[in-house]
Amino acid sequence: MSNGVKILILVKFRYNQSCHLPNQTYFMSQTTSILKFILQSIVAGLALGFIILYFKPNKQTTSNSNPQHSISSPTSYADAVKKISHSVVSIYAQTEIVRSRKLNAEMQKFMGLSSLVSQPITQQYLGSGVVVSTDGYIVTNYHVIKNATQIIISLWDDSLLEAKIIGSDSVTDLAVLKIEALNLIPATFADSDRTQTGDIVLAIGNPYGLSQSVSLGIISAKGRSGLDVSTIENFIQTDAAINTGNSGGALINANGEVVGISTATLNRNGAQGINFAIPSNATKLIMQEILKHGKVLRGYLGIELVSDRQFYRSRVLKPNKGVMVLGVIKNYPAFDANFRQGDIITHINDVEIKDQRHYRELIAQSKPGQTLELKGFSGGNPFIKYLTTVDRPAILK
Repeated sequence: MSNGVKILILVKFRYNQSCHLPNQTYFMSQTTSILKFILQSIVAGLALGFIILYFKPNKQTTSNSNPQHSISSPTSYADAVKKISHSVVSIYAQTEIVRSRKLNAEMQKFMGLSSLVSQPITQQYLGSGVVVSTDGYIVTNYHVIKNATQIIISLWDDSLLEAKIIGSDSVTDLAVLKIEALNLIPATFADSDRTQTGDIVLAIGNPYGLSQSVSLGIISAKGRSGLDVSTIENFIQTDAAINTGNSGGALINANGEVVGISTATLNRNGAQGINFAIPSNATKLIMQEILKHGKVLRGYLGIELVSDRQFYRSRVLKPNKGVMVLGVIKNYPAFDANFRQGDIITHINDVEIKDQRHYRELIAQSKPGQTLELKGFSGGNPFIKYLTTVDRPAILK
């Protein structure tokens, strides 16, 4: 019992004595009242403390419950891989080339042959492809099946089928194949324009013959060009591993949708994790052209250009942009429009030409029969000429 309570009891006890009340009975009564008051106060205090603690905001809980402060990432991409796996195929292309081998004098005499002997050599290439229809159409890279004499497709269940080439486009490094099969599972193509740098992507294909291999990365950049892989370059850059045999395979998002066709890796000493894919939107456009026409219809003017290096080293004329004409091909639009060696083309349809690659891209994006406005200088004098494109020669496709 506290000192304060004792004093209070003592005071009341002495007061009662002076009032001549029954001492013992009154003391017990007062003591009981005081104890009851103290207990009630304690209970009330505990109740108030409980209420305060119960309704007081918990900062940690509030922060964790806010979705802006909560980062959740999938622990597995198995569903995405499962969605695309039946749509990715392995490609085995075979080509035959003829090489000449020089024989020494003794071998010539022994075999009765001339000094040069032509020897056929069979070469095999690995690649990947993506099924785009239930009845057997497949998209891949042009360089995978270039000059192929036989193409074998291995499906997800390891069944083997021979394929034929429907059409190809070396300008974008794409080709469409066909196998005789039904009830295949085509891939779903996403809108590559909606992809962003930093998005998670996975590459699935046939690297080094290891079919259905998957690698993980992000989109490192978009709109890459200048790699000399194809004429028109607008690549998605990724650090997802793309190796020999991955070419033509699928680059997919976390939903298992194709955002690109794996096509190349940067082959420089020390370069790692710098790989490229053709965007899905461009792939769909090229596929549609090939399926409709058997090729991609592209415009052509018949102009051969001086290389950029020679052009910029030897130039004294202004402006510093543009390309220089090396020569023109007879009976093509540039010949009929009197283009000459040394002419400088600076604009096509008011688009300033950056370099030779940019010029080729602008011409390749045109269609046969389309009229183009070309601006530039001839002998130092400005010109504007209008040329109607013709179909790009097959030898250049």
